[in-house]
Amino acid sequence: MEQFLTGLSPETLYKRFLTGLGHALPPGLAKQLLDPGVPGGSLLAFRDGVVVGHAMWAPVPSAEDPADMTTTVEIALVVADAYQGHGLGSRLVDALVADVARHGFAAVHAVISAENHVVRSMITRRVDDARYARDGALISVTADARSLAGGPES
Repeated sequence: MEQFLTGLSPETLYKRFLTGLGHALPPGLAKQLLDPGVPGGSLLAFRDGVVVGHAMWAPVPSAEDPADMTTTVEIALVVADAYQGHGLGSRLVDALVADVARHGFAAVHAVISAENHVVRSMITRRVDDARYARDGALISVTADARSLAGGPES
């Protein structure tokens, strides 16, 4: 996993983590990404035995009730630069949403850079009921998990 992360371009790392990571990964980052807690989930995509994508989900407070950690999860994913634009991110989203649904969560939340036009476009194509909130350079998006399941890019 560390080799996958260190092989990402600075732009891809920024789009995933919304900050610069510098020349060295923070200690324990790979472990945290693979084990987001219980409940929570992590997926890896492989090509020829090499990690080319990572996705994860973990519960977050719902927008309606900040004390409620039982209805909403935050998702995040990253695809290796050479594999971007080939549908791998969409397949990772589909797998995440299926896992989230199996655990009984109804809403999916993501925080993305306003400059991440690829992900913003993917969301727009897949979800009609998304709720957006902008905070400077970041956009928070929340949608019904069922509306994400099996979207048109599946």
